[in-house]
Amino acid sequence: MKKLAFALIMLAFAGTSFAQSDAKSDKEEKTEDVITQPEFKGGLEKLYQYINDNFEYPENAAKRSVNGKMDVEFTVEKSGDITYVSILKGLDYSIDDEVLRLLKAMPRWTPATKNGVPVRYKVSMPITIRASRTKNQRSSTALFDYRDQ
Repeated sequence: MKKLAFALIMLAFAGTSFAQSDAKSDKEEKTEDVITQPEFKGGLEKLYQYINDNFEYPENAAKRSVNGKMDVEFTVEKSGDITYVSILKGLDYSIDDEVLRLLKAMPRWTPATKNGVPVRYKVSMPITIRASRTKNQRSSTALFDYRDQ
């Protein structure tokens, strides 16, 4: 009889612990946040188009054929405005200034959301600058690779 009572008590505790476990996982599901990343209006293609249409390769950097990779960071506000633009890893002072100008002048983005509510979001982005020369002119491209933080 004692063995049967002990077995029933053990089953009762086991059932309780499973119930607590299930209740905890329900709470975890409820507290899990759904976050969407910010997006340039029109997507990456429009971002590339904006960059190519507006990037002006600085003449003094063009004379030296400055090429390379740089890292930038900025915040997309709840409103979609771009703030706190900075160069994390620069390339050349004149190119850095041009990239800062370009990023600060960007149109509003679609902001990030957390559970459907707009939130501030920090974006980190590597940029590759490539200069090319032709006989009569110099041109450049800025390649953006978007990643977030």
